[in-house]
Amino acid sequence: MITLQVISVVFGLFMLYWIRVHFRRKHFSIYEYSGWMTIWLLFVYLAIFPQTVQGIIETMHISRVFDLLVIIALMIIVFLSMQNRIAIRRLEKKIEVLVRDRAIQHTKKEHEK
Repeated sequence: MITLQVISVVFGLFMLYWIRVHFRRKHFSIYEYSGWMTIWLLFVYLAIFPQTVQGIIETMHISRVFDLLVIIALMIIVFLSMQNRIAIRRLEKKIEVLVRDRAIQHTKKEHEK
């Protein structure tokens, strides 16, 4: 194994541990946990056996397995960033409505006095 493979495997195993810890703390649903475990197990497998995707790499005219992993990782990061932005926007709207309703209630109570 080359140094990059060892680092990748150690990082993948750390992420598997991290996902497990947060799942036990109820930070992830079973679907999120399953999805992340699958992604990181696949990552560790590909880090150990990069030759298994050689056919895909040749078809796509990519020079190295690492390049394919970087492309996939960037796609996942963009997708998760978009999901995160949508979730934050939803929360902003909910907070705005909540603050507006509380301000109206507070103003009504002051006028009633």
